[in-house]
Amino acid sequence: MKVLLFHVKGMEAKHMTWLKKSEPTEAWEIEDEEKIGDIELARQIREICNSVADSAEAVSVLYYGPSTETKKREIDRYERAKKRAEKNIEQISDELLRDTAIYQVLNFCMKARDVETAETLFHQIQTARLAELVKSEHPMFRDS
Repeated sequence: MKVLLFHVKGMEAKHMTWLKKSEPTEAWEIEDEEKIGDIELARQIREICNSVADSAEAVSVLYYGPSTETKKREIDRYERAKKRAEKNIEQISDELLRDTAIYQVLNFCMKARDVETAETLFHQIQTARLAELVKSEHPMFRDS
């Protein structure tokens, strides 16, 4: 990419900021103004978890390594996705759909080894069958 320079009398040269590349926006980051139903919210959560699974796995590997641009980008992407998924969970009124969405986000967090968030999510599950499923897949929750 070429950087264009211009000169203003009395000032040093500056680059034109409108040519600067910005971070790409994920499809799930685009705000929808109209109210959507529980099924669509659950679908969006599933889409978020699936589309950012690679970042979650990268976060688990990169977390303890040295700070790099890739590490910062992957952690930022993971955190944005987690925040959006949690926001969508809060809007779901149907108990089973909400618990299923929590289960998906919890697994997403476990891929990133974000145990603190996963534990918080586990305690929000109200459906006994899903709580048992989580315990069978993630032994750390058996005593909870």
